[in-house]
Amino acid sequence: MTPTFTAGLKRVMDLALAVSAGCVTAPLVPLVAAAIRRDSPGGAFFRHSRLGRFGREIVLTKFRTMVATAPEVFNSDGSRQVTVGDPRITRVGRILRGGLDELPQLVNVLRGELSFVGPRPDDLYAVDLYHGAEWLKLSVRPGITGLAAVSGRNDLPWRTRLVYDIYYARHRSLWLDVRIMAKTLGMALSLAEPGGIVPFETAEQFARSEGAHTAGLEIERRVRSYLASQPADPRYAIPAERRTLMH
Repeated sequence: MTPTFTAGLKRVMDLALAVSAGCVTAPLVPLVAAAIRRDSPGGAFFRHSRLGRFGREIVLTKFRTMVATAPEVFNSDGSRQVTVGDPRITRVGRILRGGLDELPQLVNVLRGELSFVGPRPDDLYAVDLYHGAEWLKLSVRPGITGLAAVSGRNDLPWRTRLVYDIYYARHRSLWLDVRIMAKTLGMALSLAEPGGIVPFETAEQFARSEGAHTAGLEIERRVRSYLASQPADPRYAIPAERRTLMH
């Protein structure tokens, strides 16, 4: 299959799955929303801006799983921190986290902003953090689940997740997507543990290759060119307080 044909077929699969999943889960939306509002003050949904393909902003919606006044907590690498037993997570949120909270993102799939499988999208300010091959992450449409997600989720350091994203960006295929989706389902049902699809050493070897580095720089040029053509947006630069955390 040619890359264009594969991409077209993947888009058809995304649309078919999004419509099917939407029809099945639509009755759950008002019930979940009511449960969230009853459990804690605040709205039922949480909206956040993320990096889409080639650096374009996409706005994702998910069910709110934390208290509405939850302060943001960050790791030393600038990524958001969410730990097991995090007191910011509500009772209903603990049930939803791990998959059900992402259901509203089916709308993003229908719009073509997300795929079912792809790298999880980063904050806009991540363009201030990527280096070399890491820019390859922005060469593909982000996803609801992905290789990094089934290899350890947020238990992995952010730059370790980027290594898996780099590998996926250059080795994606329909077969790999099927394996990732099957793994995601298995993990959601507690029938499978993270890992087992691509060894980290294999992904890391590719991420360190000259070819990956060169390809990453080309994506960086494309993203920088796009951002330069847009009005200046401070959200694409890491805030000073987070930069301080990283040193």
